[in-house]
Amino acid sequence: MKITFNNTIFYQQKRGGISRYITCLANEFIKLNQNINIIAPIHKNQFLKQFSKKYYSGIYISNFPLISVIDKLSNFIVNRQLKKNNPQIIHDTYYSKDICKPNISKKIITVHDLIHEKYEKLYKNSEELIDLKRKAFKDCDHFICVSENTKKDLLNFYNIDERKVSVIYHGSEHLKNLKLESEKPFDFPYLLYVGNRSKYKNFDKFLEIYSSSNKINKNFNLICFGGNKANSKEIDQVKKLNIEKNIIFINGSDYYLKNIYLNARAFIFPSAYEGFGLPLIESMSLNCPVFCSNKSSFPEICEDAAIFFDPDDKEDFKFKLENYLFDDEKLRDLKNKGLNHSEKFNWQLTAKKTLNLYKKLT
Repeated sequence: MKITFNNTIFYQQKRGGISRYITCLANEFIKLNQNINIIAPIHKNQFLKQFSKKYYSGIYISNFPLISVIDKLSNFIVNRQLKKNNPQIIHDTYYSKDICKPNISKKIITVHDLIHEKYEKLYKNSEELIDLKRKAFKDCDHFICVSENTKKDLLNFYNIDERKVSVIYHGSEHLKNLKLESEKPFDFPYLLYVGNRSKYKNFDKFLEIYSSSNKINKNFNLICFGGNKANSKEIDQVKKLNIEKNIIFINGSDYYLKNIYLNARAFIFPSAYEGFGLPLIESMSLNCPVFCSNKSSFPEICEDAAIFFDPDDKEDFKFKLENYLFDDEKLRDLKNKGLNHSEKFNWQLTAKKTLNLYKKLT
């Protein structure tokens, strides 16, 4: 079976959950001896850069502007390759416009979340992206959702036949399998936050709780890994709360991230909404206890392997942190539950379920 992934997410994203998902999936397909091809004529993606050139075509450029000329050229090359290769499966990596779909091909899209639909007013481009999704969905033969919660949201916002929607969870062992390259990253105890921090992520609420508890901020620093550099609003809040000396904003490799997970006292995830929440399972797989919001897909994904709090209830949020962070026995139990739970999420299983879906469609 010929399986082709197109360029869109690799063109837009340097690194992130969606491009990680596609490359992990493609790697597992290769292990299963599938005929896969990633067409990414011009890309900036760090994960794809490390991918075997045997399975993808394109040039890596560390940075380039997202302008229409480059976009059109890239899409033109992708469509020309699709016509030439005539794959049975086209897996759209992120709501692509004007994909050439040969008669033999079935088109699949993975829906990771419905953020712009649920929080439309938070984004200037929500209307544009929603319109793009509608167009991308029109000729789609099947939809993969990363959680039951995301499936529910998809069916709520779009007129899609439920029989065309499947739920397939992510894997988590991409960091666990890496070899450590350095010693303990910091010589002080710390809490960990991973990923973007804006809008519905509730990072500002977390900072308020952190700063309001001397019990927490006197004993633990805060490491914020990934996402964009700290913006002026975040810097102003940190100064106002008088916690500048406690917080470090950093980026780095997956090797570095693994080391940070392994040595954190706990991982804190206060977001109001995620389609899946990959850092939750990454954290569990690396023996780092998880404290997360009780909203969205989190109870589904974490089950009993996390400490849940209401991010809108400051007292509940603060109580859960203070009650567990200083109790070694409770954290040890949480680590064990998390480690066992994370084993349910592996990329081999994700790939096999996805491949079985492809076969049913062709």
